[in-house]
Amino acid sequence: MIEPLLTAIAQIVPGALCYHAADLRLRFFNETYAKLYERLAGRRPQLGELTADSLNDPDLRTQVAEDRRRAAAGEPVKARYTLCFGETAEIWEVCHQPVWDADGRVIGTLALGQNITAQKREQGFLQCLELILSQLHDMALVMEACPIDAAAAGPRIIYANEMLERATGYSRSEVIEQTPRILQGPRAQRDQLDKLRVALERREPTRVELVNYRKDGQELIVDLSLSLITNSSGKAGYWVGIQRDVTKERNLVATLRRALEERQILLQEIHHRVKNNLQTVISLLELHAAGRDNYPLEELLGDARARILAIALIHEQLCQQSDFSRVSLDSLARLLVESIQLVFAGAPLNVRLVTAPLTISLNQAVPVALIAHKLITNSFRHGVAAGAQNLVVQLHQSAGVVTLEVIDDGVRHPPDLAMRLANRKRLGLNLARLLARQIDGEISFDVQPGRFRAAVSFPFRKFKQ
Repeated sequence: MIEPLLTAIAQIVPGALCYHAADLRLRFFNETYAKLYERLAGRRPQLGELTADSLNDPDLRTQVAEDRRRAAAGEPVKARYTLCFGETAEIWEVCHQPVWDADGRVIGTLALGQNITAQKREQGFLQCLELILSQLHDMALVMEACPIDAAAAGPRIIYANEMLERATGYSRSEVIEQTPRILQGPRAQRDQLDKLRVALERREPTRVELVNYRKDGQELIVDLSLSLITNSSGKAGYWVGIQRDVTKERNLVATLRRALEERQILLQEIHHRVKNNLQTVISLLELHAAGRDNYPLEELLGDARARILAIALIHEQLCQQSDFSRVSLDSLARLLVESIQLVFAGAPLNVRLVTAPLTISLNQAVPVALIAHKLITNSFRHGVAAGAQNLVVQLHQSAGVVTLEVIDDGVRHPPDLAMRLANRKRLGLNLARLLARQIDGEISFDVQPGRFRAAVSFPFRKFKQ
């Protein structure tokens, strides 16, 4: 009863199984061993023979005989043999196990051999793959290619390279044996995960973009390429996922997109401003046309041209910056002084500009530019006539009020200058006062011997940064 049972067990054992008695002669074998022996010796084995003697390779014959003798002496032996079959070779791992009787004497040896050629090749391939993945500058994962369990949320991770550790903050020990769900978080895109799952189920390569998460909770946007590696027989082996960190690129794209949207809004706003400023130009021309009976045409056209140029300087400054909602008043004052100096190139006037960095809204910039142009031009025209040699244009802010002062040192200003300046019929000053009211400001004059001061003051209006 026992012998048929042992024979049945021997036939289902995975591998080549045989038994040699203490005299090293073959006493039992299963069918797998018989086929292997036939491949090596060209015939089936015979009970009672010394099977090691039939091996063609003398080195292999010597090694097998020695291992059997050691096992017969009571020492379990585990060995690997390279078996050659023509141009091909196989690696077999064999365990020689002593068999004792009830009295503790070795009565034979039992040998079980397994073909580990594919396993060794796979190990070699995996070592080569690991070496390649370790050199990548991208994150890499190797996962099992077993059937996908919906509850498990993906295949188990069996390898992670150093770049993945650096990028995610997880150590390899924390990632190995986990599923890719360990890298997911609240903003993981469901459509991309569904696409990935379908590819896993169909065993197809795919490429997705995922929002993953570092161990510290920071978002990590990755471009994932997933490929299935198969063995020589076409059987699925492993999934290899290469992940490139595209967080900076995507953030930059988002920033550029927001900037483009903001630019479009600002362009719409600047077009609106240009329309308003053109309307201001039309109003200026209409005012000058109304005064054609009181002023020479040449003077009116010159004033109109100068005021339009003041507006143009604002737009020139806007074109040189990315923000269309604000204007650098100190830069604008410098441009105004330079443009007026070109007009009065022969004026013997030493001009000094005293400013500090100050930015105002575009709504304030146009009226201020027109007022400043008028005050500075008056000093070039009338200050020089009064003997002025020095002109100071000063800009400062204090207690929420911005003040632009124009001061000359003319000593021959008319005695009635203060009364003239109070005359509400003067076109230029009336226009300046109207513009000052638009920005809740006021214009003031201070006439003293050897010093004339004209100034415009207005509240500083904060705007969103």
